[in-house]
Amino acid sequence: MRNAVAASGLMLCLISVPAAHAQDDATPEAQAAIGAGDQARLDRDSIGDYGEMRRFDVDIAWNDGAGPRPGNHKNRRARYVADCKAKTLTLAAVAVFDRTGLVEKRMIVPPGAADPIKPEAGSPQAKWLQEVCRG
Repeated sequence: MRNAVAASGLMLCLISVPAAHAQDDATPEAQAAIGAGDQARLDRDSIGDYGEMRRFDVDIAWNDGAGPRPGNHKNRRARYVADCKAKTLTLAAVAVFDRTGLVEKRMIVPPGAADPIKPEAGSPQAKWLQEVCRG
């Protein structure tokens, strides 16, 4: 009986350890994605030169017109670097905010760690690139 109790206690400890150490493995790319119900807005004040590139930020928040905000939804701010000559974007960083507006997590994409993308015509990313590169 004592061995059964000890074994049960050990099993409970082992089962609870992974949950206690579980990590959110979301990638910066996943956090920067514009999901159903999200709205993304280019922050024009964030546009600036970064060497031969241009950097800018996009705020991603829940669109209240899409209905009630899900409990697990987090607002995000994505930073991109635009290569206006090549017409590509590269994700540089993402900040994730809790419901009170405080930064919960910051994910930095080191230079060279992400491949530049050519946005699809008519996509929000293509519009951002066009606006950022015309100035």
